[in-house]
Amino acid sequence: MSNKYYLTTAIPYANSDPHIGFAYEILCADVMARYQRLQGKEVYFLTGTDEHGQKMLRTAKDAGRDVADYSAEKSAQFQLLADRWNITNDDFIRTTEPRHMERAQKFWQASLAAGDIYKKQYSGLYCVGCEAFKTEKDLVDGKCPDHNKEPEVLVEENYFFKLSKYQQQLEKLFDSQKDFVYPSNRYNEMRNILKDGLEDISVSRSKEKLTWGVPVPGDDSQVMYVWFDALTNYITALGYGTDDTDLYDKFWPADAHVIGKEINRFHSLLWPAMLLSAGLPLPKQIIVHGWITVSGQKMSKSLGNVINPLTLIDEYPLESVRYFFSREIPFDDDGDYSEQKFRDRFNGDLANGLGNLTNRIIVMIEKYCDSIVPVAHDSGIKKYTVSTWDEYETQMDKWRFDHALEDVFKLVTFCDQQISEKQPWAMAKAGKMDEVKILLGDLTEALRHIAVMLYPVMPETSEKILTQIGLSAEAEFKLNLNELKEWRDTAGQKIQKGEPLFPRLENSPR
Repeated sequence: MSNKYYLTTAIPYANSDPHIGFAYEILCADVMARYQRLQGKEVYFLTGTDEHGQKMLRTAKDAGRDVADYSAEKSAQFQLLADRWNITNDDFIRTTEPRHMERAQKFWQASLAAGDIYKKQYSGLYCVGCEAFKTEKDLVDGKCPDHNKEPEVLVEENYFFKLSKYQQQLEKLFDSQKDFVYPSNRYNEMRNILKDGLEDISVSRSKEKLTWGVPVPGDDSQVMYVWFDALTNYITALGYGTDDTDLYDKFWPADAHVIGKEINRFHSLLWPAMLLSAGLPLPKQIIVHGWITVSGQKMSKSLGNVINPLTLIDEYPLESVRYFFSREIPFDDDGDYSEQKFRDRFNGDLANGLGNLTNRIIVMIEKYCDSIVPVAHDSGIKKYTVSTWDEYETQMDKWRFDHALEDVFKLVTFCDQQISEKQPWAMAKAGKMDEVKILLGDLTEALRHIAVMLYPVMPETSEKILTQIGLSAEAEFKLNLNELKEWRDTAGQKIQKGEPLFPRLENSPR
């Protein structure tokens, strides 16, 4: 098994502020990055912004702004999102950076040298919102179904990429690697598109119509099509096309490209064909998540229900927001956010569940054990904890963070039930102090395991729990996952009682 792991998010258009859909995507990538690091892997995690194309130029002009300044301002908001959501990305690439543009041109030249780029006159239907050409069968009532707008008719002499040339190789890829696109419903969508046959696509625009893009090498009259430019970010960020290819040599091919379902076709069909053309290895997997609705409705500015991920964490603790979206949204399907659902999860799972269990254990150790953690034993609590790990890892490996967290909170509930059933306060009153210490030792060790399991999603909460039970979070996470999973004796540590992890939200939603 490789000890390296490279994952990326899509690079969102920087023509508007970040929305909750991309925040969910970068969160999922971060959860997986942290989980892979727990397993001792060297992780490289890339995100960034896509800043070229017709949509970017028009949005800036409509705002009365210089497009370069406007895109830089919006890109900074995505960098702020990564920072404030505690995302552990190693690099942030902008497609307007010279390092990207120069290397994207090198990729173009590699595909050109392979005989896969040619020039011809073309007339087509172009959706600016998608930055993609459409066929009549892509439209619903003559409009793009994603943007509810009629595409524009473009007549230009452009460069084309021989996508059709790679039909058979892509079919072979999809037939031999059934999980190349994950989950299976997204794989099936792409396999069905392949059945219909692939057509060559335009990969440039005339500078008469669009000046905002990467110049086509050797042709001053054309700029590169935004997708042919943007997709290469996954390798340009690693040094492709330069003399310094250490990162590329170490981490490519990517283990996972994490994307939304609306751009599946570009990543699962066009990108592999581009790589085949340039003679480069293919990514191992395209990981596709669904969309987030708000109170059952699709987000839209006209409905006024767009969730700003930066505003959301001004209202609620970041850790609870990370938890909600990891727990509530199924990775393989669309999911829904509402303020009521959020508050129910917060109060039910975090305040009454995790926070209450942590507090009960700490208070009882303080009261019955002079604040010193007692010895853990081989017990029913150990058995339940160890069995939870198996299911937890299975679900984490499948990107089913919702199921993994469900398993963790079943363990939280089990530990809470042990306290309610065994009533250590009654045992103490009856003089059964040895039994009280056995129970509290086991519960404390189970709590340590819960903290470790929660780390990829709620790193700060995890560290707070470990600190409260007298452990050094820094020392704990220097251990590998196999060591962390062991049922250990951490007796003798002095607890450090802290503030409640998640005080209840008392007010009703607005």
